[in-house]
Amino acid sequence: MVLNNNMKKYKQQGFTLLELMIVVAMLGVITAIGIPSFKSMMVTSEVVDTTNDFTMSLKRARSEAIKRGKDVRICSSTDGETCSGVAGNWSRGWLIYVDNNSNGQVNVDATNNELIWVKEMDSNTQLTITPSSALYDVFIDYAFIGTLASGLPAGFNICSGYGAEGYPQREITISVSGDSTLKKNTAVKC
Repeated sequence: MVLNNNMKKYKQQGFTLLELMIVVAMLGVITAIGIPSFKSMMVTSEVVDTTNDFTMSLKRARSEAIKRGKDVRICSSTDGETCSGVAGNWSRGWLIYVDNNSNGQVNVDATNNELIWVKEMDSNTQLTITPSSALYDVFIDYAFIGTLASGLPAGFNICSGYGAEGYPQREITISVSGDSTLKKNTAVKC
């Protein structure tokens, strides 16, 4: 039998159902392994970024106190404009300001701009920032020479908010001299 040019045999192309099911199963396994790892990476990144921001804010407040020759305060803030005045709000953000008129409040007006720095946190964060002493529940004061005005050391634990083992935790300690140090601390129980 002679085949005409118009009657060429074509080889069927595509995937069989079995091949498609194997690929879908492989994607499911990869996704099941990858999503928890990605979540862990995102949580770790948030803890590290916040810890670095908080440490740099402490260093900046100390530096500003020395530079200006005035007491500088870092306080927890929920709105990015005023100090919260309530314990447990460090996770919402903080302010750094110099109290030029000694009224204990942040004044932001044309004649008396006391605000130095604002850090606002995402309202959906699971992150917690907890002071190691009730003395520092709401604010930290740096004296004009860069020391802690209270004369007592301070510390903060920064936790992911997820109770499972393996999530990152950080600890910031502030000596009486005002110098802050950061360390990775898995012994901290959040």
